[in-house]
Amino acid sequence: MPDHVLNRKRKLFLLSVLLYATLPAVLVGLVAFAYALRDMDREMQTRSAESFRLLSHKYSTLVDLSLADLARTVALTADMHSLEELQRPQALENILGTVNRNMDHLFEDMGVLDENGRHLAYAGPHDLQSRDYAGEPWFKEVMANGRVVSDVFLGYRNAPHFAIAVRRQSGGRTWVLRAAVNSFQFSALLDGERFGRTGEVFLLGPGGVLQTRSMSYGNMLHPVDQEVARAVDAARLGVTSLTRQGEELLLAAAPLKSKPQWALVVQQEAREARQAWAAKLRTFGLAFALGLLAIGGGAVWALRALLRRLERLDAEKRTFDDKMIQSQKLAAIGQLSAGIAHEINNPLAIIGEEAGWIQDLLKREAMSQLPEMGEIRDSLREIVVQAGRCKEITHKLLSFARKMDASIRDVDVNSLVDDVVGMRERDASLDNIQIAKELEQNLPIIHSEPSQLRQVLLNLVNNAIDAIPHGGTITVRTAKSDLEPGGVRFSVSDTGIGIPKENIEKIFDPFFTTKLPGKGTGLGLSICHGIIQKLGGTITVASEPGKGTSFDITLPPQAPTETK
Repeated sequence: MPDHVLNRKRKLFLLSVLLYATLPAVLVGLVAFAYALRDMDREMQTRSAESFRLLSHKYSTLVDLSLADLARTVALTADMHSLEELQRPQALENILGTVNRNMDHLFEDMGVLDENGRHLAYAGPHDLQSRDYAGEPWFKEVMANGRVVSDVFLGYRNAPHFAIAVRRQSGGRTWVLRAAVNSFQFSALLDGERFGRTGEVFLLGPGGVLQTRSMSYGNMLHPVDQEVARAVDAARLGVTSLTRQGEELLLAAAPLKSKPQWALVVQQEAREARQAWAAKLRTFGLAFALGLLAIGGGAVWALRALLRRLERLDAEKRTFDDKMIQSQKLAAIGQLSAGIAHEINNPLAIIGEEAGWIQDLLKREAMSQLPEMGEIRDSLREIVVQAGRCKEITHKLLSFARKMDASIRDVDVNSLVDDVVGMRERDASLDNIQIAKELEQNLPIIHSEPSQLRQVLLNLVNNAIDAIPHGGTITVRTAKSDLEPGGVRFSVSDTGIGIPKENIEKIFDPFFTTKLPGKGTGLGLSICHGIIQKLGGTITVASEPGKGTSFDITLPPQAPTETK
């Protein structure tokens, strides 16, 4: 069938599949849209409540991430610097400046305190060097628990702030790194998070004390009404309502993971909240129409992507077929080499024997008087040497022929490693790659397929070379198996670029490759995996991006009888 006809049929088939896949989704969407319009009034309050729960979760997550980031910064600062470093002149000032450039100047100051609450070092705009913090609640908590995020308080500076502190030990000394967070800067994270005309977000601490500013209840550290505090407690279990100054308010609250004593409160007038949801439902029709267009565009894109994928698979299949043909050619060459080697061995043996007989004749006394005796002996020695060279060549041909044979026989894994490494060592050295061998002596002989194992080892060594673009080390190790008595294990490790975590589970999948197009088919490791499984063994991989990869293979003492 011509290629253009095949491509046209393939496109029609894929288009039909995509239409059948997307049409039910479109119909379901139309039905859902009709029901949404019919039940809009009934669902309005439910949707408003759900919206508030989502808002409280969103903003609590935002604050949690910010608090966790601040606490992590303080902890990392304490872990990355010793007590001696932090006490050096200007060291803490430099650290505070660096941290604030990355944290939008949320930290007002930093201090290093001893176990008695006295400053060992201080960086900041206030005169706090001589202050005693032993009686402060946050200091007692950090000494007891190792870390603390305090409530907002005024403290010695008489300005709202809260402390983040961690306790560390070094050189037999206990010390605390404390950072003061500017509450006005921190409150700004939520001050700008407004929705609608009356919607706002704020933090409420123990006893109903504001930890950030509130449009409705005042500045931070101001206590809210008891009625509001009780409504916030009720809102932790779900959205609740509150009537204040003749206006119904909707509230939702969520505790913070980083500071469970605080509650993030989302509040808005009920009338405005429901109007906003009604407007959102009216825009649902437009969104649905756009969704239909998106589905159509996605279908076209998916169709083109599938066609491109099929073309790549066709190209990879052709490459695989070429490799199979090459493998068959190698097998034929192996058979031919074996025949030639056997035919040449017999004449070479005769030449060697005849040369030896002539050398014996020349040792007789009657032959010693010949004037050309020295030249004759030199020629005979050269004949013996060259015959030996030819015999060595035929042995190599026979060895090559045996490599093409896939029968089960005794395998010396150390010899197999020497053979494969010898093949690739010179090419690897040209790329500034060293291949090291760590071979355990007295390794047991296993009964397996040497040609298949040679293919696996060669594949792994080639992959390791490809993974080291700028030079490095490949280590091939052998050892006795810990899992099966009489078995062996070998590994190929490199110091290359490593394998990303998301690709570890895919590397043995057929056609999976991270190499550039034309550089690999993604079949090498899949074939290796199949060979090792066929021989009754296991293959595992361990890798760390940027540090290297290690393939570990364990083989039983006896391969399964049926390996074809």
